[in-house]
Amino acid sequence: MPDSGISRRRALQLLAGAGALAAVGGCDSDTTPTTVTTIPPVTDTTITSPVLEPDVRDLHVGLWAEPSTASIQAGVTTEVFSYGARVIEGDVASVVDSGSYLGPTLHLRQGQRVRVTFENRLDQESIVHWHGLVVPQDQDGQPAEAIPPGETYEYDFVVENRPGTYWYHPHPHHLTGSQVYQGLAGLLVIHGEEGSLADTVNDLALVLQDRTIDPDGQLRYVAMMHDVMAGFVGETLVTNGVAGYEAVVRPEPYRIRILNGANSRTQYLTWSTGDQLHAVATDGALLPKTISVDGLVITPAQRTDLWMDFSQFQPGDRIELLTADMFIESAGMMGGGMGGGGSDDFGLNLIPQTAASFIVGETTPVHGEMPTAPGFDPTFGAEDAVNADAPKEFVLSTRRAAHWINGTQWEGRSVTELETVKAGTVELWDFVNFSPMPHPMHLHGMAFRVVSRTWEDDGLAEAWSGIEDGVIESGVRDTVLVWPGQRVQIAVPFAEHKGFFPYHCHILEHEDGGMMRNFLVI
Repeated sequence: MPDSGISRRRALQLLAGAGALAAVGGCDSDTTPTTVTTIPPVTDTTITSPVLEPDVRDLHVGLWAEPSTASIQAGVTTEVFSYGARVIEGDVASVVDSGSYLGPTLHLRQGQRVRVTFENRLDQESIVHWHGLVVPQDQDGQPAEAIPPGETYEYDFVVENRPGTYWYHPHPHHLTGSQVYQGLAGLLVIHGEEGSLADTVNDLALVLQDRTIDPDGQLRYVAMMHDVMAGFVGETLVTNGVAGYEAVVRPEPYRIRILNGANSRTQYLTWSTGDQLHAVATDGALLPKTISVDGLVITPAQRTDLWMDFSQFQPGDRIELLTADMFIESAGMMGGGMGGGGSDDFGLNLIPQTAASFIVGETTPVHGEMPTAPGFDPTFGAEDAVNADAPKEFVLSTRRAAHWINGTQWEGRSVTELETVKAGTVELWDFVNFSPMPHPMHLHGMAFRVVSRTWEDDGLAEAWSGIEDGVIESGVRDTVLVWPGQRVQIAVPFAEHKGFFPYHCHILEHEDGGMMRNFLVI
């Protein structure tokens, strides 16, 4: 390994807690749901899919970002940024208010023409990125398109993606982390034919985030260089824009769409009852087969749709979705990386906390059969790559108090020969992590397949085995977790849209700090 990489001894120390983390989901001391004495009534607030018009027609939405206030903690008013939206032309059910600082959920249709007029009402530049959508360069919401206060940006694109769960957020360079942290994020759901999963009519979405709120009720963000280098993690779990999120659910099957919308917190999810988590979709696409795991690993920007049948519980039962923070840091990080002579003191927070609580309502139970094959096998793979014999290598490193990709950082719209690709082809890319911490790597507009995970030092394989069953990669992803010491190979099918598209770490403080590059589709 190069000097910027992790040594075998230190990486083993870093991952030594993986087995303990896996044990969080397997604890069987008490898997009986707690109950409430007074059962709140079931309301349609638990249903997030609106009734859309039967015919697909063009949609024009006005979207704006502006300062606002919200009640993240009960009884406390906090200053935030927030998206607002309204339908200018088209199906009015396409925009659904979130009920919190989060932006409205946008419900789009496969094949639909969508126009969005974005207005920046902030006192700083901004732009909107449609995370996971396949769109032309000028519709992608890249840093180069950021507009100053008081200006507007016109989007006009056709929805090419499969039905699934996506999201939107700002993407101005150096400001993405702070703007998302202050509230600028929203869900985007694409509707279309989804086979057996369409029978699950209850559709609930969870946006998992974290915030640090001062005694005066205001958000506290980056306070020191450590917050930039490690990635900012808030002290309070926030789900759907509030701390202590609860929902009353019917005793019926639910599709639960989960977005890790945190700036940097990679999470390990479990059910308080000990039930397995049944994943039916990842990053916008239905899985070929439902994957059941004891605990689910989900990194910033990733989405996983779960199927949960609440009819197995009794009225008044409280079921909690727990999360254990997988954030890793090295006390020696500021010394220039794991090879920089820093401390051997590593930490891995394994304490589960409640991300969301579900109370089963008192209505007639409706049992459902879990879909076993909700989607289809992806139509591309490693065998289709034009560089199957010579995968491209992208080395992730930490040195000089910064994070790097192949020894370079963000340089605007510039690329190397390695970053130049041909439209309509499939390539193999290898992300090699010589950094002291995980990096969730995201490619704009390209859903890819994870081909393999190997080790630069195979002594790390046993430590990783404690959590690897919770990393679901049988379908497609647009964001992939690259653990320290790993080489992760992905097969990327480059779309026909030509131009520059960013790829970057989705720990937003890393992205803002320069851990972002472009690839150029020619």
